[in-house]
Amino acid sequence: MRYLLLVIEPDLPDRGPDAAIEDWVRRHDADGTRVLGERLRPAADVRRVRMTGGRTVVTDGPFTESKEVIGGFDIIEAPDLDAALAVAAEHPGSRDGGTVEVHPFWPTDGS
Repeated sequence: MRYLLLVIEPDLPDRGPDAAIEDWVRRHDADGTRVLGERLRPAADVRRVRMTGGRTVVTDGPFTESKEVIGGFDIIEAPDLDAALAVAAEHPGSRDGGTVEVHPFWPTDGS
């Protein structure tokens, strides 16, 4: 089953390279667990899109109500939720004030 890992972290304009994350990516790419993942740009580069009264409303970031942002994501393949949680717990983004949310995919084939 596939899971989306959302890496939640403080909004920092330039996080720079992170050897621990690069190592986590290398290990999980090598064992086939990680399907896809990317870092995301800071909140100042984010746009929210909403339809209101038949018109498109675009709001530029950063969003004052947000103290944390989605700093990156990974899609992983795991046999079950417990295995996905174990992979997320290894992610450096889950340490030192960061959080990794684990979202199971909802299969579109009806299963």
